[in-house]
Amino acid sequence: MQIECRHTLIFDGGWDAAAVRGALDGARRIVLVAHTNADGDAVGSLTGMYSLLCRATRATVTPMLPDGCPDDLAWLPCTDRILSGATQLEACHKAIDAADMIIGLDISGLDRTGHLADALRASTAQRILVDHHIGPDRDHFGLVVSEPEISSTCELVFWLMRQAYGLDIFTPEAAESLYTGLCTDTGNFAYSNTYPSLYLAAAELVGCGIDPMRINRDIKNVFTEARLKFFGHAMSERLTVYYGQKVALMVLTAKEIASYGVVSADLTGLINEVMKLRDVDCGVLVREEKGKVRLSLRSKVHYDVNRLANEMFGGGGHERAAGATSLLPLDETVAIVKQKLNLEDR
Repeated sequence: MQIECRHTLIFDGGWDAAAVRGALDGARRIVLVAHTNADGDAVGSLTGMYSLLCRATRATVTPMLPDGCPDDLAWLPCTDRILSGATQLEACHKAIDAADMIIGLDISGLDRTGHLADALRASTAQRILVDHHIGPDRDHFGLVVSEPEISSTCELVFWLMRQAYGLDIFTPEAAESLYTGLCTDTGNFAYSNTYPSLYLAAAELVGCGIDPMRINRDIKNVFTEARLKFFGHAMSERLTVYYGQKVALMVLTAKEIASYGVVSADLTGLINEVMKLRDVDCGVLVREEKGKVRLSLRSKVHYDVNRLANEMFGGGGHERAAGATSLLPLDETVAIVKQKLNLEDR
């Protein structure tokens, strides 16, 4: 059976898949980096690309995350190789300084790399961006591989490396990482950006010798008792539904988050639980952190949350899933959200 890619990757500046392969083959020290508060697509694309490059090239490859790999994704292959900017900053800077190539994965720009951003900007290494968010930063990357309509960065990595090197370089470890990102960024193939290419990619990755049922169990069955109890608290005590606007708003303080012994990474998936409400078309999670407030926005049909996030706090992402950061106090941030969405106090 021959499977064709739905997406024809378009490269700026005369690049093509063969030229990308030439650049990768010529690199000797490659740094891979994804975004803060890494999710399945970030960790999956990072470890997947790591496995592929270790097999396909002779380069020394160093993967890193600004705040390390979250515990609920530590089961993925090669996560023990990931440097953490939170606990191994000196080692990260040393690898960045020595790199002759930097590949950004699942980031629209270097500002998504937290306290690694300054070192990455200062590097003279060749830079490649592989990402599926709207508005990629073309100023700081010599090559941008971008397709906002594709399901995930993991799918984009799959098609890029398949075109550049062929399917033979895809080990079970690489396939497991990329398949995980496909699952997490599409809600197990349920979201709107599920073009035929997604299922073709998934089929080929399964054919590389992975166990989809086990991966699904590992993705879902990661809750600690504290995290589960906090989800219950958040849903029962901190959720307000505005049925006239079909909007659900959840507001969480840093104090109550800490009181349950959970951290920011434990909140992953909370906004998706909100979106299970039958009469809700838009969900907004506002959570207070030290010195800032983070927002996660989701929609089903009628709300463009990418536009909303950008207009409110300069955030962005996708039409149906976006995020933003506010430097205002929590109450002022919530007031802006309510005003933008025409939510009346209840």
